[in-house]
Amino acid sequence: METLQFSDRQDSVRFYEDRYAHGYMGHWSVFEKARLINLVRELQLPARGVALDFGCGRGIFTSVIREALPGWRIFGCDISAEAIAWAKQHQPDITFFVLGDKAYDNLRADFIHSHHVLEHTFNAEITAREMAGYAAAACTMLHSFPCDHPGSLEYQLSEAVKNGIDPENGKFFFEDTAHQRRLSRKKAEALFAGDGFKGVDASYANQRAGAVKWIAESDLALVLNITDSRLARDAAAAAFLKGWRRKLLFRWWCHFAATAFTPADRGRHYRLKRVIQFLAFVSCFWFAIPVNRAMQRAALREWETDRKKENGSDLFLVLRRG
Repeated sequence: METLQFSDRQDSVRFYEDRYAHGYMGHWSVFEKARLINLVRELQLPARGVALDFGCGRGIFTSVIREALPGWRIFGCDISAEAIAWAKQHQPDITFFVLGDKAYDNLRADFIHSHHVLEHTFNAEITAREMAGYAAAACTMLHSFPCDHPGSLEYQLSEAVKNGIDPENGKFFFEDTAHQRRLSRKKAEALFAGDGFKGVDASYANQRAGAVKWIAESDLALVLNITDSRLARDAAAAAFLKGWRRKLLFRWWCHFAATAFTPADRGRHYRLKRVIQFLAFVSCFWFAIPVNRAMQRAALREWETDRKKENGSDLFLVLRRG
C-alpha cells in the first residue's frame, strides 16, 4: 500500500498542478450531480446567502451548487491555479480564487461545501481550520469523503487482502496514492468541533450497488488491482476475489462500451481508448447498454433506500454552527 507523502502545502500544490494540467477531474456523472443537488436542497437553506465550494478543482460541482442555490452568491477556491484558471474560463458567472488570495480574506460563507477534499489534504486539521476561517457565525457545511466504516463491498474486498486496510490512516489498499486517509464520522466531526461545528446529519453511499457502479466506471487497472487474488490472505479470500473479478470485469466492459460517446477526461492514450470504445459499442451495445442502465438504477435505488446505513464507503456529513 503506497501513500504519497506531502510534507507541506507546496508539495500538494506541485502535485495537483501537474494533475490538473493533464485533465484531472474534468467530468462527473449525472448521477453524482443530481445527488448533490438533492443533498443541498434538503438542507433547507435560506433563499439568499453566500456559498463557498472549498477545494473546488475545475468547478464542476460548484456549478451544481449554483443550480441548487439560484439566489446565492457562489464562490469556489482551490490550491491549484491551473484548476482555477480552467474554472474561470468555463464558468465566468461564478467567482473562483486560489486558496490564500488575500483579496478574499474577509469572505464569510453561510454554506461551505467540500467534495472529496479531506482525504487529499496534507494535513486535515489545517484544512479544517482554513474552511472554518471562511465560515460565517451561523454556517452549514456539507462534506463528502471516503470513510473507513466496516461492511461495504470495498471494505470486504480490502479485508480479503493481506494488510489490505491501513490500521493507522484507514486507507484501503487499492486507493489513489495521493489519498492520505479515510475518516470515520466521529473523526471528521472532531476536526471541526473546536470551531463550534456539530454534526447534525450523515448519509452513506456505496454499500454494494454503488460500489459496483463506481468500480465499473473506473480504469481497468483498478478493477484488476482491487480483485487480485494473488494478494489474498487465504484460500477462501482468494475465491472471494476471483468471484468478484468476474462480476466487475463484465460490468466494467458493459460500462466501457455503453459510454463510447460520453465526455471523458483526457489522459494517456485517450484517442486509442476512444477507438476501442467505439468498436466495443458497435459489437456489444445490444447488451452493454441495458446492463449499464441496470447498474445505474441499482446504485440509485441503494442510495434512496440505504443512505442512512453506516456500512457505506462514502460519507456525506452535515455540520452546523450557530
